[in-house]
Amino acid sequence: MLDYDLSSRGSLSRFEYLYRRIRDDIASGTLAADEKLPSKRQLSRQWGVSLITVESALGQLVAEGYLIAKERRGYYVASLGKLPSPTARPLPEHVPGTFREQLQIDTSRLPVQPDAGALALWERSLRGVLAGEDLDEAFSALTPQGLPRLQADIAHLVAHTRGMQVDPGQIVVGAGAQVLYQLVAELLGADAVCAVEDPGFPRIAKTYEAAGRRAVPCRLDGEGIRMEDLEASGATIVHVMPSHQFPTGRVTSIARRYELLGWASEDPARLIVEDDYDCEFRLAGHPIPSLASIDAEGKTIYIGTFSKSLGPVVRAAYAVLPPAVAARFQERLSFAAGTLGVIDQLALARMLEDGSYESHVARYRRQVKERRDLLMGELASALGESATFEEADSGLHMVLALSLSEAWQGREREAEERLVAAARKEGVGLAALSSYARLPISRDGHARFVLQYERLSEGDIRRFARIIGELAEKEL
Repeated sequence: MLDYDLSSRGSLSRFEYLYRRIRDDIASGTLAADEKLPSKRQLSRQWGVSLITVESALGQLVAEGYLIAKERRGYYVASLGKLPSPTARPLPEHVPGTFREQLQIDTSRLPVQPDAGALALWERSLRGVLAGEDLDEAFSALTPQGLPRLQADIAHLVAHTRGMQVDPGQIVVGAGAQVLYQLVAELLGADAVCAVEDPGFPRIAKTYEAAGRRAVPCRLDGEGIRMEDLEASGATIVHVMPSHQFPTGRVTSIARRYELLGWASEDPARLIVEDDYDCEFRLAGHPIPSLASIDAEGKTIYIGTFSKSLGPVVRAAYAVLPPAVAARFQERLSFAAGTLGVIDQLALARMLEDGSYESHVARYRRQVKERRDLLMGELASALGESATFEEADSGLHMVLALSLSEAWQGREREAEERLVAAARKEGVGLAALSSYARLPISRDGHARFVLQYERLSEGDIRRFARIIGELAEKEL
């Protein structure tokens, strides 16, 4: 009984794995109602985990009603009653995010596992907070916009790295960029129309729409979002990624940036959201200046994140609000609770203050560049002259363009879908550029794929290139 193999827990923590296994055994009837569990110490020895881990798992199950804790007697399985038998329904052949996907190499999505260096840095910083910070003082200073200390540190960061001179009071800290997208939507009027880049990051449009705001897709050209589409959209706000657009990787030209600022200045209600999600990782030349740094009229809401540099370990982001929008925040949302915990905010502050965050970013940038260079070299060898790499210097992903034979001209999307499906059968995740678009994409005889490569190992990179080379020759 309760003989669980923790070596098969994958990416789950020991607590999460044990909690799920016991819960599922109770729900399935493997553990019968009123059955007594072994003692906590016995389970700790049996599983080879700490007593705290066992207590946490059992405590969670008690809180949810799966177990009953009887004083001085131990833990007993609760009676759940007769559960309805689920009707088995076959899953579609490919359902993103389900157990049916057994992808060994995946360039189609953001990595789930944290970078080892980021994990170690975060652990050190958290320990420093718990050992050396005055938490009573920190909690007393908490505001809806974040800890004043962290606000000041971020103001220094954007001044140093993005050329933005801002008051710390303009900064709002949140638990990830999506929280800040929701914040922006709340600050807009109920009838606001939001223009979004197309192709683009799907979560942006969905977040605005979930808040009841209409999101209008606007096509891109070689310089950024098309101004004709923006003018025709009737939008009062435009959400752009000028330093490294996802998924195309394009950098908005300086001329287009001034056009966007001109558009915003024509109407007091208009605003620009600058989403600068991976600005630290330009792999050649100097960082592209932020749009907000050349905005003299206070029309740009700047959003930055720590999630690209620190990975899924830290869901933390920040928005720099122009003065008028900051005042609107105080009027409408000053009652709201902050979304990022105080301990996490203090850990971030320490990393920014002691220079460890900057050192980590520099190390990770070098590491990513090595992976990028190896990937380009391996793909070039495997695919030959049919392969070109677009916007490979801008950040943490690039676009692979494959020139197609005459037989595939006009059928580029079909070619993309064919290669994506063939790669998936080989355990390889590949994303077509067209899968990020709501509007038709202009075609030029190339199939394009978005490669998110930042956590691939050297072995994965070589295997990925070999498989894609073989499949491209066979399928296209």
